[in-house]
Amino acid sequence: MRRPKFWNNISLLTYALIPIGLIYNFVSKYGYKIQKPYYSKAPVICVGSPIIGGGGKTPVVIAVQKILLKQNKKISAISKGHKGKIKYPVLINKNHTSIDVGDEPLLLSKFCDTFVSKKRKAALEIANAHNIYDFIVSDDGYRDVSIKNKINVLVIDGNIPKINLRQFPAGDLQGSFDSALNMADILILIDEEKTDERIIKKIKNFKKHCISAKTEYRTRNNDRSERVTFTGIGMPEKFYNTLKKINIKSIQDLTYPNHYQYRRDDVRHLLEIAQKYDKYTLLTTSKDYIRFNNVNDPNRQLRDLVDVLDISIKIDYADDLVRYISQKSVN
Repeated sequence: MRRPKFWNNISLLTYALIPIGLIYNFVSKYGYKIQKPYYSKAPVICVGSPIIGGGGKTPVVIAVQKILLKQNKKISAISKGHKGKIKYPVLINKNHTSIDVGDEPLLLSKFCDTFVSKKRKAALEIANAHNIYDFIVSDDGYRDVSIKNKINVLVIDGNIPKINLRQFPAGDLQGSFDSALNMADILILIDEEKTDERIIKKIKNFKKHCISAKTEYRTRNNDRSERVTFTGIGMPEKFYNTLKKINIKSIQDLTYPNHYQYRRDDVRHLLEIAQKYDKYTLLTTSKDYIRFNNVNDPNRQLRDLVDVLDISIKIDYADDLVRYISQKSVN
């Protein structure tokens, strides 16, 4: 799904869709409430976002993974593997591709054991069965009240473009913003100085443990200032805006649907473009890059020509975060 432009502002269509959003949110909440509770042996750190896609969850999950590993904690990750074909619970191994398990779980699996299942509780069960983890980190499940023994971490990313703060399908929000804030145990605020003032005002009304963080950017291969860019992520505008901020000019850009699984035809098209420019002129995100594999890119022809913009999150006072997570898990 490509994010519709009318989510940026409020229009007559917005008001027409608001009742559908209220019904959708009610059904979603009720669905979790009637589920049988699941008590996890290891505390589950559920990283969530108020918005549907592009809210900065994945780099925060990775940042939390790294912090816990540095503290010598034994951790694993779980995911529903959006757009992946495998439905049964599985531990990701080196033979899996994004076609099997989705793009985000592959990124998480670079740092710790990562379990994927279309049913979140099935992934939790297989992770808990190992009986060796101090924490399980989830890139979803923030609103799943049927999961017990969890710590909810809400990510507010100041780098998202302007949104209308309305619930899906009238806007980007998953449920109301107030509801998302109310469910939070910890709030991670990325680049606060860039955050919409409306959001900051809402945050101040809730007494939550708030931790600041900064976004860091790095291209893997060179610092060329003019690039051909392409991406298939939840909020492509965020990627293109980032390029402007770090003084990279996009001389051509191609936008694909979110979590798009690139086909051989797409790879051939990108190769044709790449061959017109110097090596590493093409630039994409780490989520896009990991979707190339030996199925759609035999012999790594495209992968050896594409540069990647790695986006990471540096959490201020990491020790404070670990201490608070530990306290919440004991309570």
